[in-house]
Amino acid sequence: MQTQMKHVGKIGEKPCVVLFREVPNEPDFALVVKTENLPDAQHDALMNVVQSAEAQEANEVSEVLDRRQFSDGSNMLQQLHFDKRIEKVQTNLVSLTPTPATSISLSDVNAELNKIVNNSNPPLKTDPVQPADNPLNESVTNPVVAESDPTLAEANVPVAEGEVNETQIALNLLQQAAMLEEDASALMNDAEAKKQEAYRLNPELEPRKGPGRPKKITVS
Repeated sequence: MQTQMKHVGKIGEKPCVVLFREVPNEPDFALVVKTENLPDAQHDALMNVVQSAEAQEANEVSEVLDRRQFSDGSNMLQQLHFDKRIEKVQTNLVSLTPTPATSISLSDVNAELNKIVNNSNPPLKTDPVQPADNPLNESVTNPVVAESDPTLAEANVPVAEGEVNETQIALNLLQQAAMLEEDASALMNDAEAKKQEAYRLNPELEPRKGPGRPKKITVS
């Protein structure tokens, strides 16, 4: 039986790791890292974490990366962000590949998981499911564990309600927000630097700061 692996996929033919399945307030976008252009040391360290039992049990691999370090001691998630390796892409362009022979659209996976979280998934089948029929070969106690295959939503597997960790979801949202804020701050600083350089080259372009002090009137 082929080994199943969560969090890995492709954008076209380019392999990637899905850090966040959805961006806050933008459910049609995900945050990913394309692995083929990573330095060898970062690539190997990243994939070792992704393949670990801790990452495979996590809803989002970013949770684990935020607790791990590269060989130089840098935080893995933060370093990928600082190196501009994290990309925002549309979920319909990402295909999850839990096995080399399996490809599932991330947008479809998210849709099925949202049905489960919102308790609007179709009734569970009553026919018993043999272990070989379970695409991930694991029981599902937390609905988000089924990330690699939306067909698990229809399998006869117990799904406990109310087990979605809202605290962890909130922390993930804050982590993403912090990254976006850092990017916005960097862009604003870059824009200000370019404006100052333009004013240096041509001072006449700089906006005047006001009418200035009125000239002193001398009475003779």
